[in-house]
Amino acid sequence: MLETILRDQCGLDPRKLVLVGVSGGPDSLCLLDILHSAGYPLIVAHFNHRLRPEADQEEAAVSALAHKLGLEFVSDSADVHSYAAAQALSLEEAARLLRYRFLFAAARRRSAQAVAVGHTADDQVETILMHFLRGAGLAGLKGMEYRTLLPVFDDSIPLVRPILGRRRTETEAYCRDHGLQPHYDATNADQAYFRNRLRHSLVPELEKYNPRFKESILRMSAALQGDQALLQEIIDKEWKQTVVESGAGWFAFEASRLVSQSKAMRRNLIRQAAESLRPGDRDIGFEALQRAADFCETPEPKRIDFINGLYLFRESGNIYLAAYEADLPSVQWPQISAACKLVGPEMDLGSGWTLRVEENPATREDRSASAGNWSVSLDADQVTGGLSLRPPRPGDRFQSLGMASGSLKISDLFVNLKLPQRARKNWPLLCAGEQIVWVPGLRLAHSVRVTEATRRVLHLALKKT
Repeated sequence: MLETILRDQCGLDPRKLVLVGVSGGPDSLCLLDILHSAGYPLIVAHFNHRLRPEADQEEAAVSALAHKLGLEFVSDSADVHSYAAAQALSLEEAARLLRYRFLFAAARRRSAQAVAVGHTADDQVETILMHFLRGAGLAGLKGMEYRTLLPVFDDSIPLVRPILGRRRTETEAYCRDHGLQPHYDATNADQAYFRNRLRHSLVPELEKYNPRFKESILRMSAALQGDQALLQEIIDKEWKQTVVESGAGWFAFEASRLVSQSKAMRRNLIRQAAESLRPGDRDIGFEALQRAADFCETPEPKRIDFINGLYLFRESGNIYLAAYEADLPSVQWPQISAACKLVGPEMDLGSGWTLRVEENPATREDRSASAGNWSVSLDADQVTGGLSLRPPRPGDRFQSLGMASGSLKISDLFVNLKLPQRARKNWPLLCAGEQIVWVPGLRLAHSVRVTEATRRVLHLALKKT
């Protein structure tokens, strides 16, 4: 049974190194002895939280045990109180973050195949209750698994929990039977901590209603893990069809396909994207996900805040989930950062965008053709001064095709035609001298339009290869 759990559930190779987190309590001592007896090459890792007077004594005891077993010992410590205050975290969450950072950093340095910790079935019950009280969905109610990746700490080294199926009473009995001397953390009885209140107050009260309450929770967890695995297969299949592009700090969903999905699927796709962008967020609330799902099917607003520095917005047939700090791509549009003169028949704007110019005698087709978005014909005799491309300047104005008089601000043109905000700053403007004669992709100037009197035309085409 143990070998099956280690090999199949935890995915451990008995020939490869495992880093074991050992606090000195009965659970972690039981785990260490089990792995050592099974012949795994091990490193013993201890994090000193410096929260109790006996913390140094416990570290020394774990170090001595590692030495007795002939195993390498590594340790670290931190001021958890100060870190919790600086990061506005609970003491429990601060201790967890600092401990896992140390464990995974040590595992990377030594090329360990996994980090093993001593979570038990009792921890599983408490974790599920915590998630339940916070209003978690299926992903939270399924609880912990024997093997999982925590990308916020490492995206390739797994966290494994080989004794997740054992009760705390079993690990204590194991220590007695094998002559192990565990240290007991006195703060485990302090009901100032949320988990301890669950353990000592809520769970005993619930057992009055169902003496086998813990067994019921563990059965539910096993069932929900199977359900979650099946659901994840469906989500992953739809993910491949709906996510059309992604980059550092952002995902783009095809808007029409995302809207065609049920709200439940939308919530799960957005959750998966958010967890990839913010892997440290352990719980994403239902209300935030529901608001995001509703946003997808309404035309207004164009943008909403989501959670923790993430936002949703619509653009060019896509719905983006992005971090505010993300450098979103602009290669789908022509962009230019500085003015440059057009020399020769072709100009390379970068990112695959090229402008080509040809001069020809005017034909009947030129006189009757309407101006296109990315290719236009200009009356060459109305173009005075050399041609150049430049980005917009404050106050730029433009007499758009069809305007017999007056002019329009370039900034207003961008707004009216719903050009994405981030594309505007470096959108190329074709100028003849100081006059704007073409806003590529958007509008031609009225003054250079082809008429019956036109004799020579300039054919311009802006293309992305």
